[in-house]
Amino acid sequence: MINSKPEVNIIMNIAEARQGGKLVVSPSGRIDSQTSPVFDRHLSAVIDRGDVNLVIDLTNLDYISSTGLSAFLSAAKKIRAAGGGMALAGLNSRIRLVFEMSGFLRLFPIYPNVDAALSG
Repeated sequence: MINSKPEVNIIMNIAEARQGGKLVVSPSGRIDSQTSPVFDRHLSAVIDRGDVNLVIDLTNLDYISSTGLSAFLSAAKKIRAAGGGMALAGLNSRIRLVFEMSGFLRLFPIYPNVDAALSG
């Protein structure tokens, strides 16, 4: 008998590095309906522990869905309420298009790379 149960692959990793007084959060892979709750909880935990000056490095992000965008919006609201700031860096053309079509580009400072975001 063949097992036809679909395999669920949650493909996203999140790395953190402290640079120049800011925390760089680097998700890689996909932020979709399966992984966005993980990403949302991660950002909430970062903010709750007092890290409210963030650079989100999207260089290694392959895909983002509307549920992924909602995690960014939720984090941005919490960070603004705490007096911090969040910048995005390294958006490839596909990711940038999703942010642009949703109107999210105007919500965040956008930089070509992490170094520019840290100095900006």
